[in-house]
Order: sequence, then structure tokens, then C-alpha cells
Amino acid sequence: MIDRISIIGTGLMGGSFGLALRRTRPELIITGFDRPDVIERAVERGAVTHTASSLEEAVRDADVVLLCVPVLECMSLVSVVAPYLKQGCVLTDVCSVKSPLAQTAASVLPDGVSFVGGHPMTGSENAGIDHADEFLFENATYVLCPPDGEDQRSFLDRYSSLVDLVGATGARVMLMDAARHDRIAACISHVPQLLSIALVNTARQAQKKDPELLRLSAGGFRDMTRIASSSYGVWREILTSNSGPILDAIDSLMSNLQLMRDLLSENDLESMERLFKNAESTRSSIPPRSKGFLNPLADVFVFVTDRPGAIHHISGILAEADISIKDIELLKIREGTGGTFRLGLDTDEHADQALKLLSGAGIKAHRL
Repeated sequence: MIDRISIIGTGLMGGSFGLALRRTRPELIITGFDRPDVIERAVERGAVTHTASSLEEAVRDADVVLLCVPVLECMSLVSVVAPYLKQGCVLTDVCSVKSPLAQTAASVLPDGVSFVGGHPMTGSENAGIDHADEFLFENATYVLCPPDGEDQRSFLDRYSSLVDLVGATGARVMLMDAARHDRIAACISHVPQLLSIALVNTARQAQKKDPELLRLSAGGFRDMTRIASSSYGVWREILTSNSGPILDAIDSLMSNLQLMRDLLSENDLESMERLFKNAESTRSSIPPRSKGFLNPLADVFVFVTDRPGAIHHISGILAEADISIKDIELLKIREGTGGTFRLGLDTDEHADQALKLLSGAGIKAHRL
């Protein structure tokens, strides 16, 4: 049973976690610890119920301690808070690299205290408590990494309260061992960041010869390089702590680039076509509306007329059938007529049922 949690670092992630739990688990005692100006704002926003003047005070009675700081600082904090954690406490985190933290925890935590690595696959381009959002974790994959030697079934039995706590934020829990998580993150998150940086710097160098280059850059180039503006301060720690898997993924990328270069130099366009088709097939298998590693939500597309209460009417029809809208997105709008919304539901069965209900009520709706 979890009654008390402590959040160390009440910025975007920690603040959002606290806000989500205040909405869904109002009985929880949530103690926050951060710089005085940050924790004051966290209190004002309602992300925590209590504050502490020291790390010892913040964690000593907690059933769960959540570390929401960058990965290298997190590794240091594991050692700092270890002596103050009570028997049965679960220490967890939100960092995007898992193995180094798990190794540190295994070496410093006392008997009776567990470490469960966590990584919510969500975020924002804006940092800090002022941008914390109680719905930030809604429908996002939240990876939890069982301790070494713990299979998934025993983990779910032993840590059911932690899984329920994470689920109360609206996230969708996925279990994965730390090493596998770090390999996957290197391939689908860390190396794409480096590739984006490389593409922009390649264009920057080419611009010296063709000054018009960036003015003509749009579409695919802009989409592929959107993340190139990410802060190096965050990525420095990720690159340092996950260097092994990242280097392996870079080697694989370089091999694929070299293969395409060889095929082009040899004018082997048939082999190049196979690479394109393989990529097309693989790309089409990526869930189009998922956040992170999980399967996508089941989508229903609805045309909503431009009149007061239209969305409320649709949500009411679904609520009466006990169908919950997990995600909603405005895709296009025509002023004076209405707009098309994507409704994300939890299962295909609910999506089919929603389609039948909405169509029966005279509302234009379809599924792809």
C-alpha cells in the first residue's frame, strides 16, 4: 500500500507526476524537494502536498521516492538518499537511460529497499514547473525495469502498488529489462538526435557554397531536423551514460549509409530499390498514433459541426456507453462548418462500438 511518495525534482516531469496524482489519488501525501523558488511554485500549482528542507527529511518516511533529475545527478542522488530510505521503500526515476542507474542502485541500496528504473516516453519542448501538466503522462508508454532476476509475473505481484501508482497518472505501463531498454532508446531516440544534428551541420557547411540552401529547406528536411534544436545540456548526460549502445547503433547506421553509397557508385539501382521497399514496409508497421513503445490507440475520425456543445454531445454519447476517450486531436477545421477530430479509444472493440453509436446518432464518423 502506497500512502506517501516523495518527488525529488519538481520541474516539468516531477511536477506533472504530482499534478496527475493529485487529480486521481488525492489521498496521497506527496512531499516535494527542490530549490526554494521551484518548490514554492510547485506548492502554488498544487503538485505537492508537503515540502522538506533536506533530502533526509524528504525521503525518510516515503513508500516511493521518485527521482526527477538528469541521469548523472540521479546516479549521485541514489547514493545520497540510500541511508535514509525505510524498509520496503521503492526508489524509482524518470531518466531515459536505465542500466547505469540500476548498477549504481544495486551497489548502494540497503537490504529491503528496491530500485525500479522508470522511463515515461513523453515530454515537452518547455521545461520547468510552470509547464507541468497533469495530463502529460496520459496514454504515454511508461517503461518500468524490474530488478535483475525478477521475472515479469513476480514483478507484477510484488510491485502491483507501484504499477497502479504509475497507471494513476494515465500512463500505460510496459515492462522491459534495463539493457534492452537502453539498446532500443539508442536506436530510436539517441541516434536519431545525432543524425538530426549531422544533417543540419551538413546543410550548414553546404550553405557556404549555396547561400540560398536553408531558404529552400522545407518539408522533409524540416521534419527530419526538428529535434536538432534540443538542448545539449540534457543530451550530454544521455550520451555519456549510454555511450556503448549509442556507438553500436551509430556503427549500424554507418554500415547502412556505406551500403547505399556503394550501390549508388556501382549504379546498382535494383538493389537500392529493395532497400527503399524494405524501409517502406518497415515504416508502415510503426503504430501511427502511439506514444513510445506500445501499440496505438484505436482511432475513430469524427466530423464535428461548428456549434456550441457539439464535442460535449459526442463525449456524452460515448460516456453513456462507458467508452472513455483516451486521446483527442483536431486534424482540420473549416470555419463556419466544422472540423474533423481523431478520437483515440483503448480497444478496437470500443472503437467499433463508438462508430456504431455515433453513426446511429447522425454524426459523420469513420475508421481507417
